[in-house]
Amino acid sequence: MQNSMRYDPMIERVINEYSDMVYKLAYARTKNKYDAEDILQEVFLRYIRRKPEFQGTEHEKAWFLRVTINCSKNLFASFTKNRTVSLIDNQMGITDEERVLGEFLVKLPVKYLTIIHLFYYEDLKILEIAELLNLKESTVKMQLTRARRLLKEYIEMEEQNVWWKIQIPFSKNSSERRT
Repeated sequence: MQNSMRYDPMIERVINEYSDMVYKLAYARTKNKYDAEDILQEVFLRYIRRKPEFQGTEHEKAWFLRVTINCSKNLFASFTKNRTVSLIDNQMGITDEERVLGEFLVKLPVKYLTIIHLFYYEDLKILEIAELLNLKESTVKMQLTRARRLLKEYIEMEEQNVWWKIQIPFSKNSSERRT
């Protein structure tokens, strides 16, 4: 009986190089660490099965991003019921600012979240994102603008909520003093 799984340094290199990126994008799209782990596994299984040949590192990175997006779309398509997800699945090792930003990011629609992730976390240019997602450059720019606007609105609403909560105790105390 021959062992079909042999050690391959190329596979190890690829996993070491792209596993963080794949996981972060999958998590950004699914908002769930377990689904992100399933997608991570599926992406690398596809890589191992297909053994694609790349024209360079940019092509290789784009392949992993595209397959991650496709796998997450397949996951969404397979859902037949509405699922609830914890906003804070596994956040050890991140700062308070990153945690708060993450809470605002998960409120974004998936199409905006994907654009934000690819632009800010993967450092892709607008043209590269457009090619990767099969969108026009102008669409990517507009979605990026809308995502930023939504994030700004979420942050401003949160600041107003915090301000309102701070004001309530003071207004109650002041009205009690008058009587």
